[in-house]
Amino acid sequence: MLTKSIEFKGLYPALMVGFNADNTLDLEGLKENVKYLMAQGCAGMCVNGSTGEAAALTREERVAAIKAAREAMGTEGTIIAGAGASMTAQTIELVQDAKDAGADAALVLSPIGNTTDEGLVKHYEAVAEVGIPIVLYNHPGATGIDITIEKFDRLIQIPNVIGMKETSGSMPLLAEIFRKYGDTNISIFTGADDLTLPALAVGAKAIILATANVAPKQVLDIMNAVENGDIKKAREVYYSIAPLTSVIGAEDNFPAGIKKAVELLGRPSSDPRMPILPMPEDQVPGLVETLKIAGLL
Repeated sequence: MLTKSIEFKGLYPALMVGFNADNTLDLEGLKENVKYLMAQGCAGMCVNGSTGEAAALTREERVAAIKAAREAMGTEGTIIAGAGASMTAQTIELVQDAKDAGADAALVLSPIGNTTDEGLVKHYEAVAEVGIPIVLYNHPGATGIDITIEKFDRLIQIPNVIGMKETSGSMPLLAEIFRKYGDTNISIFTGADDLTLPALAVGAKAIILATANVAPKQVLDIMNAVENGDIKKAREVYYSIAPLTSVIGAEDNFPAGIKKAVELLGRPSSDPRMPILPMPEDQVPGLVETLKIAGLL
């Protein structure tokens, strides 16, 4: 049986970050948000992902974000740190930074470009040599590379590759992974905010979601209801946050909607860094309505 060194379960918000008036990273606000999310029952944080505007952060700021999250969490929970880059050498540097900063695992987006299957395997083999658990990140919309079941079969054999965040939205892929590997301790996260309930129903036990910045209790309620076999309740909660997820999860100008929602809920937030723009004012009333539907306002 395939056995991995660590297994992740539970909810890991794809942590957003805020910025101060001088455009520096708001580490105190980050800590406050982490403490709030952990108090809701989250299992840990996913730091330095697209929701955390990692592409707009310097290498030093990425390290600072990990350390701040760890300080806020103390000994509770685990940190998964985004560390993907287009080139293998740069990815290795980011993964090493994550390891040194205290992350428990690195979430590694596939390299962008015309990478062959063999190149993809060699990329992840090299990254895994850093010595921290590696979570594959399947996001073909961002990279142009789809980790099919055939590719997954090869990649999951790499030592230190312990699972995958699945964001392609392919339910057949998720089902096939659980059919083949359901009796192992690999960690499969759903990262598709609009497919939370279907993914849990198929077998997912771990979630990395942008929506969890705004509605962590609701996402946890869905997880717990599925675990307890209460599909009726899971559906009710899922329906209540579906409009919100649609608005804040829109890829255009992401994560401006999430940052505005967190601001409206009275927690630390800010405008995004350029070139991402603040949510247009004419879209805010629609966002407020979805927050009301979700029972958040």
